[in-house]
Amino acid sequence: MSQLQGKDLESLVLENIKNVIGDANDIENMMSYSALAKSKLLRSKLIFASGNINQNISNNSLVNLSTAIELMHTYSLIHDDLPAMDNDQVRRGQPTSHIKFGEANAILSGDALQALAYEVISSDADLSNAHKVKAINNLASACGKSGMVYGQYLDVKNEGTLLNIDELIKIHRLKTGKLIESSIIIPLLNLDNQKCLEDFEKISTNYGLAFQIIDDLLDVGDLEIGKDKNSDLKNNKSSFATLMTHNEAYEYASSLIDEAHKDLNKYQNTSQLIELGKFIISRKS
Repeated sequence: MSQLQGKDLESLVLENIKNVIGDANDIENMMSYSALAKSKLLRSKLIFASGNINQNISNNSLVNLSTAIELMHTYSLIHDDLPAMDNDQVRRGQPTSHIKFGEANAILSGDALQALAYEVISSDADLSNAHKVKAINNLASACGKSGMVYGQYLDVKNEGTLLNIDELIKIHRLKTGKLIESSIIIPLLNLDNQKCLEDFEKISTNYGLAFQIIDDLLDVGDLEIGKDKNSDLKNNKSSFATLMTHNEAYEYASSLIDEAHKDLNKYQNTSQLIELGKFIISRKS
């Protein structure tokens, strides 16, 4: 069980990302450019907060799981920013990978980050083989043909289409929510408690959707968020900011977090997860 948080957690994860990528060639340097750019590391923080519940997971494993999640997340951002997708110019306060290095190199560095995420998990010295298999399976499912990739497909397919709320929720649960869900669930996969896992799947789903709702509100706001503003409007996409009023969307996000916190209060050592839920709906960037 971990009590790491704040700068200590961030430093450990960023140092591990730097080490596992290396700097021996241009691909590795391009990977580091995106993976080490300024980030909130929210998914890493969720992994450590969730790990507080599990007495049978080491800090080393939580660092490696966080590293894998951040590598996967960065890959998804690089590909999401490509001209064939959202064609964004700025990510994490700097030129996007395809602007900096060219489209082909951005695709390749994203591919390499995705592969490295699985390598990091499989190489962990403390996780049991069973936990490794479950973690890799969870991450692959979350990011593949029935998860994040399918969500991105639906997102691109429905550009210019006025979606209803249920359709929008489906897209964002896949495109954004699935990786946030994995961040909460993967540290718990060695627990022999099906009811606990079911509860935390529900909690993680609510966190993921609430995060996207606030992201949509930030996209049309006046705050500096480290990426292109009004990306959804530019690409003629439906969002929670276009299908709801600001207050309606914020109240919906808040209700999701409140529901998650009711479930979290049934368990011990969940204070960090609760604080992260509060951060999700109060964040300004």
